[in-house]
Amino acid sequence: MARPQLYPVKKVIGFDESMLKAVDEWRRGRTPIPTVSEAIRQILAKHLRQKGYLPKRGAAE
Repeated sequence: MARPQLYPVKKVIGFDESMLKAVDEWRRGRTPIPTVSEAIRQILAKHLRQKGYLPKRGAAE
């Protein structure tokens, strides 16, 4: 039986070089270093939590 996908929805988005450089700098400060995709998910989730669009960690986990 196939394992369910953790992230089944895929989107293609564009970035400029400065934004990708910022993501790379952010991810190098983490241990272990996340993939670019995981780094973008973490940055986005943090922002959305701060703005109230996602529940705070632990609230729904």
